[in-house]
Amino acid sequence: MIKRLPDNCLSLYADLLQKTIASQHAILSGGSFVSKNIQGSVYWYYQTKIGGVARQKYLGRESEYLLKDIEQAKAQRHSLKDILSERQRLVAMLGVGGATLEKGRPAKILASMADAGLFTSGGVLVGSFAYSCYGNMLGVVMNEALSRTSDMDFSVERKMEIGVKRAMLDEIKLVDPAFKATHQFSPSMPPFDLVAPDGFKVEFLTTKEHAADRTPIMIERFMLHAQPLEFMDYLIEDAQSAVILSGAGVPVVVPSPGRFALHKLAVSQLRPISFQAKVTKDIAQAASIIEILLEDNPGALLLAVDALKQRKDLLVKHISKGVELLPEEVRKSLCDRVEIPDIEWDAKTGVARIGV
Repeated sequence: MIKRLPDNCLSLYADLLQKTIASQHAILSGGSFVSKNIQGSVYWYYQTKIGGVARQKYLGRESEYLLKDIEQAKAQRHSLKDILSERQRLVAMLGVGGATLEKGRPAKILASMADAGLFTSGGVLVGSFAYSCYGNMLGVVMNEALSRTSDMDFSVERKMEIGVKRAMLDEIKLVDPAFKATHQFSPSMPPFDLVAPDGFKVEFLTTKEHAADRTPIMIERFMLHAQPLEFMDYLIEDAQSAVILSGAGVPVVVPSPGRFALHKLAVSQLRPISFQAKVTKDIAQAASIIEILLEDNPGALLLAVDALKQRKDLLVKHISKGVELLPEEVRKSLCDRVEIPDIEWDAKTGVARIGV
């Protein structure tokens, strides 16, 4: 049974999200907006100095919208205190209403990544911390056991033309200096994650371009390695803005709920047999989101399924197998209302043919 937040929480969340996005540059202080011309394109940054060292936050490629946003941010500087207070009140009101608040080290890491420009330069929050966002986005209370995790995962684009490098791993270590890079099974394989002494892990993932794409690759603009993951391109293609309920609200980017659910079904089929606990969690997270969307917004699932029809890989096959593991009531409701494409595998060409 779906446990819903009070009716006003949806409107409060929408208001907070809009205000957080509109004022995300206004809260910048102690620096200046600067631009760079890189290969014929203009990119904007917010530059500050810390300990005499210049630091730049990437804002985006120049556009009419971004230039208006920058001018608005300059105009809002005098009312910074009022802007932050209003956002903080909205976060508090949502917390009182039962929405999920993020606290402690996870909240600090997410704020650090947002401040460093991760989400404005191709980064997406994935995994269980993204799942935790969906309760607030959809106006429901998620199962806390499914939301809590010791892993925080980010997906980053493999290539993006940005004229500044930002050492994201250093940003995380500023939050907690105890984080250390993990040792991989192969000495030649670079680490793609950081682990704290208590086991809390931050991982960086990216899209997989071909079957042999298995080792972490260097993401130059973030000065880190990211592990290619199967079907990650599908997961992040239609990513959406969201806000973490912490402080004055932290702007992030997460996958669309429909794609997240279907991707979880596929991932459940790719895990080693020794990871059965994670498989169970994959299915449970997918089931909860599917149940909510079928009741409130089935079109989101239809769009996620429509995107499968353009693919020529085995994603549909893995999703179909994952569907079989869903609780009977959720599986029946999904199959009655959403038609998962059929798949035929051509062994000669190595291409999946998808129909309906």
